[in-house]
Amino acid sequence: MFKIAVMAALLAFSPCQESLTLIIESAVYAQILEDGHIYSDKKMLHPVGNVAKGDVVEVLEDFSATIYKVLTKNGNEGWLASTKIQIYPDAPTDKTSLTPAQLEGFVNSKGYESTTNYLVLVEINRQKTHVFQGSFEAWSLLKSFDCSTGKHTSPTVKGAFTLSQRGDWLYSRRFKSGATHWIRFYKDYLFHSIPMDEKGNIITGEDVVGQKLSNGCVRFLLDDIKWIYQNIPDGTRVVIL
Repeated sequence: MFKIAVMAALLAFSPCQESLTLIIESAVYAQILEDGHIYSDKKMLHPVGNVAKGDVVEVLEDFSATIYKVLTKNGNEGWLASTKIQIYPDAPTDKTSLTPAQLEGFVNSKGYESTTNYLVLVEINRQKTHVFQGSFEAWSLLKSFDCSTGKHTSPTVKGAFTLSQRGDWLYSRRFKSGATHWIRFYKDYLFHSIPMDEKGNIITGEDVVGQKLSNGCVRFLLDDIKWIYQNIPDGTRVVIL
């Protein structure tokens, strides 16, 4: 009877159930350095909550690493200056790999939908981006890519977004770097190539993926972002965890 029960339990434990424990949402945390407020927007004029010295908050978004949107222990969201928090170091990249069945089981169990025949999942913990083809609860893994997301001081936003705009080239004088094949998924957050200088040359030391290096965008090697740019249309749902 014991063997039968064990076999039944193993059969019931599907790749979908296993994936729910293997794919986890990333988080960046910080400690509050002094009593104060969080504010409704980046101008920090209208307080929407209080924070106390020693509180731990989750960092959700940044603006030039000078202002941060945080989530408090009471569930309030608001902005505060970088001088008010100490951001904890990142955890190392998870080097374990998932099978196609595990990845498909995860996205199909979550009920993700897209207005196109594609779905994109970014795993911040593993620094992986997965592209699925299909439809609601019938997604099949098409490709997986190594990527680089935001540093802990400039984290990539998490949530469900939609690809909405794209271009062949961009250059940011603020960050003194450019990139090819950019695709917007939320505000100023983009998919794009590894960084380049103003003349289109890859910047030495920035030509790597698989670790958190960016200012919040999701970076890819040249051939990988070119494939995404050419094959994944606007309107595609992007899930970042």
